[in-house]
Amino acid sequence: MAVAAQPFTGAFVADRNHSSVLFSVQHVEVSRFRASFADVDARLAADEEGVRLEGRARVDSISIADPPELREHVVSGQDFFDAGEHPEIRFRSSRVELGDDGNVRVVGELELRGVTRPIEATGTYRSPVADPFGATRAAIELAATIDRRDWGFDWQMPLPDGDDALGWQVELDVRLELVQDG
Repeated sequence: MAVAAQPFTGAFVADRNHSSVLFSVQHVEVSRFRASFADVDARLAADEEGVRLEGRARVDSISIADPPELREHVVSGQDFFDAGEHPEIRFRSSRVELGDDGNVRVVGELELRGVTRPIEATGTYRSPVADPFGATRAAIELAATIDRRDWGFDWQMPLPDGDDALGWQVELDVRLELVQDG
């Protein structure tokens, strides 16, 4: 990827109404379980040292409506997020590479349930543009796949044929519409 001239200057924050953090995982071999987080914050900062991206999502803002027992199982306890002990998911980049073709590669650390592991995401970015209301906006869309066991998400249930009910690979999809701060 050819590196682009620095399209970002200063700091940008996520427009919470136009940003999302979603995940999906294979469920019972026939479909994917999907959920998102409503309470998401992100900040992109660019200066002479480069571009940095960090963000967080509140675990208890997960979008699982029915049945209520499923949401409770995913949010609390030791099987999944354990929001009581670890209320936030956090990310901090160590490197952001912006290609001159609009592609982006982000390397950093993802913290889930108190476990911090390296992660790499790829996607696209849109350089800053003026919006009709006087603000400057940009966007970054990222995708990554992680093995949930690396963060201690080991819950599993066998299917009648012996296969696993829930996949180990989790697809992450982050879409940030950013507004220049200040």
